[in-house]
Amino acid sequence: MSKKLPFIQLKKAWGLDENTSIETLLIEAQKRIKADPKNPELSFNTAEILRHLDRNKEAAQRYKEAVRKTDAKTEARSIELHQRVKKQRKETRNKFLLITFAPLAIAFFLGLFTWQKLTEPEKLPADSDPEKFAFTQWLAKQQMAEVMTTLQQQNPELSFDFSSSSASAQSPMEFMQSLMQTDAIEKMRRDNQNTKNSQSEEGAGRPAFQCTKEPAVMCAAKDIPNAPGDSREEVVLLMEAYDSILNSEKDCTKIEQSIESIGEQLQWRKSERRIKANLEDLAVECYYRQKNLEKTVEHARKLQCTGDESYINSVYWYLTSINHRVGDKTKALSSYQCFQEATDYITQHDFSPAYVASRHRESGALAWLYFDDLEGATSSLIKGRKILKEIPEKSAGMLQVISEINLDLMETYVTANIDRDTFDELLEEINSSGLLTDGYKQIKDTLAAIYHMQNSNNADALIPLANISSRFSLMPEFICGWDWSGFDRGLDESITNDSIREQARTLVNATNCYIPQTMQTRIQNVNKVGKWLKSQ
Repeated sequence: MSKKLPFIQLKKAWGLDENTSIETLLIEAQKRIKADPKNPELSFNTAEILRHLDRNKEAAQRYKEAVRKTDAKTEARSIELHQRVKKQRKETRNKFLLITFAPLAIAFFLGLFTWQKLTEPEKLPADSDPEKFAFTQWLAKQQMAEVMTTLQQQNPELSFDFSSSSASAQSPMEFMQSLMQTDAIEKMRRDNQNTKNSQSEEGAGRPAFQCTKEPAVMCAAKDIPNAPGDSREEVVLLMEAYDSILNSEKDCTKIEQSIESIGEQLQWRKSERRIKANLEDLAVECYYRQKNLEKTVEHARKLQCTGDESYINSVYWYLTSINHRVGDKTKALSSYQCFQEATDYITQHDFSPAYVASRHRESGALAWLYFDDLEGATSSLIKGRKILKEIPEKSAGMLQVISEINLDLMETYVTANIDRDTFDELLEEINSSGLLTDGYKQIKDTLAAIYHMQNSNNADALIPLANISSRFSLMPEFICGWDWSGFDRGLDESITNDSIREQARTLVNATNCYIPQTMQTRIQNVNKVGKWLKSQ
């Protein structure tokens, strides 16, 4: 009996002769693997052939390859199955939603259509005439009688006798002609205006807040938004337009004329007093920038007369600043005291802690900038800071106000040359807040450098100086928003050493964006201060 050749079934499957040698079969298997490299069955058959030829090491590699391909194929099938299941679920869900909500949608539209039909006004026949209905005719006569009575009370010189028996009787047409006389129309207008004025009498007079440090503020009726009705969108859009004008044209007359035009043509409504206050605030700011004392005071009072209490402090901020600017320090001090009273007033009313704290911050700034009151400025800043510090959960707005107050407080600390521990505690809080913009960081580092300079901590001073120089080289533009005038005045007394004071003032001038300089010049001046410190 002849020995049975191996792999008979495999040879048949591959279309080979039964007598094909096993070496030829291996060659065929390798060809098939090249043609179909991902087929795990071919790898397995090749491994079997190699094992049969006692090439066990190669056979082991093929077995591993077959297992790896099998795993990959299984995973591919799993992914494909998952995708099919996902697709089927989506189709099923869509069908479910369609079956569930389609009837509801149909029912909704049918109900809407039915409701519209049921509530549709009844169409009268084409030949209908309201005069044919007795009730309509009676109602019209009653209304006409009421109108005539009112007109007769307001216009006794006009004739209202329509009776046919009277010699002086007028026809309705003649009556209307007499009513259209110029003097009659003018009188009716005057009466109507007097009625409006009497209705707005509650608005004329003093605003809600009255400062004890100045005479009573009297408001004209036209300056108080008192007309009824909701706020109008077109008026809001007009306010936004003039916001843009202030930023670009700085045309104060346009803003002033706009406020007057709305008052004359549209009547300022009580619901629009915030809009009017915003426009008046724009006008105040515009005239303040032009150093126009009369117009700044005029619109500051009109701003106060709007009755919007959120602008009370803004009124006295401008009055304090403009009076100080023109040299009237008595009025400036009076306005500043009113600012403080206004801050106490809003504290007692429903204003947010962040808003009240910001007003304390402004109070400190006024005390320091215009009255050299370092103690008062520090006290106001600490008071505003304390208000927000005592709130357990702070909003982003509160944190921002705290960071700004801290920076103001740092300026007073440097001027007063506070002890090192107190200064370092505040500086650490400022640095860890993460809320300072690049412009504010320049201010913070300038103050820190000067503090260390005046205390002969030159090594510590060089660190913020390096930060200033590096930040200037990276900033595309210098961000303004800080008034160094108060601090600059305070340098004369806060630093006794002439050389250190001169270097501190050089650093302030380099950081002061209101002094025109190129960025390169600013960097050079900062570096000069650094070189001077290193030479000491």
